[in-house]
Amino acid sequence: MPNAPRPAVGSEDWMFEQQLRAELEAEAWRRLRRELAPPIAPQIPLEEPPAPLPAPRKTLDYHAAGSSVLKGIVRVGLAGFGAYLAWLAAFDAQLGEFETWLAGAAGFLATLSFSLFGPARRLVHTLAEALRWTILGGAAVGVVWLLLQAQS
Repeated sequence: MPNAPRPAVGSEDWMFEQQLRAELEAEAWRRLRRELAPPIAPQIPLEEPPAPLPAPRKTLDYHAAGSSVLKGIVRVGLAGFGAYLAWLAAFDAQLGEFETWLAGAAGFLATLSFSLFGPARRLVHTLAEALRWTILGGAAVGVVWLLLQAQS
């Protein structure tokens, strides 16, 4: 079998013929594209692009800054005060016990809701900042007190 004829499909001659056909076809496609391409317009130099605008200044949004936990504590405190005022008003109006509790709950929810809008939102931020500094100051005074007690 050493002298057996090789198949014609996988021979080197057949592969060379396929490569020549592919190259001729590629050249024909290139020539066709060149012939059918629209004429190239002369290139007009573009104007220099305008200078970029300066970035807008970022302003600090005081309502987005600060601790959400402190703001939550302040809002619940304000809502508790609103509930207390509503409870006092209902008690003064001599409403029944159930109506007094309903007025307190309504005062709590209304104050909590209003603390999310307008001037009350600024008040919440201001009180949260004051609470933060109060906590820090109280912690500093507590540390000083502990150090003084340790000296005794």
